[in-house]
Amino acid sequence: MSLLQLKNISLNYHSPKGETLALKNISFDVNENEFIAIVGPSGCGKTTILSLISGILKPSSGEIITHDETENFIGYMFQRDHLFEWRTIWQNVILGLEIQKKKNQKNFDYIENLLKKYGLYEFKDKFPKELSGGMRQRVALIRTLALNPKILLLDEPFSALDYQTRLNVCDDVSNIIKSERKTAILVTHDISEAISMADRIIILTPRPAEIKKIISLDLQKYGTPFQRRECKEFSKLFNEVWKDLEN
Repeated sequence: MSLLQLKNISLNYHSPKGETLALKNISFDVNENEFIAIVGPSGCGKTTILSLISGILKPSSGEIITHDETENFIGYMFQRDHLFEWRTIWQNVILGLEIQKKKNQKNFDYIENLLKKYGLYEFKDKFPKELSGGMRQRVALIRTLALNPKILLLDEPFSALDYQTRLNVCDDVSNIIKSERKTAILVTHDISEAISMADRIIILTPRPAEIKKIISLDLQKYGTPFQRRECKEFSKLFNEVWKDLEN
C-alpha cells in the first residue's frame, strides 16, 4: 500500500543572481513499512527532497500526495542528535509532546515502553553528556518516534559517528524501525549503508537532480544490516550503485 507519492516534482531556487533548477521531474512512491535510501552526488539535492516531503519547502511544480490522515505523519531525524544538554534524557524525548501540548499518561506510557524496549530506561534521568554517541542517536530516534509518526525521514543520521559506532547504530536503528513497523526514507552518501539498510535505493543524477535508477533489493533474509554487508550479493550491488554514481 502506498503511503506517499511524489509526482513530477521540480524545484527552482531563486537568488539575486537568477534562478537555479535543483530538482527535475522527481517521481516515486513510498509503500507502507518500506525502507527507501536516496543516494547521489554531493550537493545534488538529496536533503532537499526530505525538506519537500516534510513541508519545509514547497515544490515549484508537481505534487506530493499522502494516503494517510495521521496527524503526525512525518518524523524527522537529523544528522546530529540535537539533544539539549541541560535536559535529562526523559525531558529530551518528551520535547515534542511539550511543544504540541500532548503530555498525557498514554503518551508517557508509550515513551517509557520504547525506552525499556531499547535499553535506555535506566538512563532516563541522565544527561546527554553521560551517554555514548550511539546511545544518543537511539535517544534521538525515540524522540522522533514519541509522536508516533507513520514515516521517518533520516537525514544522514550516522554521519557524525565513528565507523565502528556507526555500524552498531545502523543495526540498532534498523531494528527499532522494523520492530515499530515504521516506514523510512534515508538520505546518505554511504553506498554500503544504503545497501545494508534499504528495500529500494533511489539513485540521483548531479544537479539538477533527476532519478537515474531505482534498485530493488532482497537482502532482508540475511538479517541485520551488518550481516547483509557480508552476503555474496553485497559487493555486486555496491559496484552497480558505484558505477551509476560515477557515470
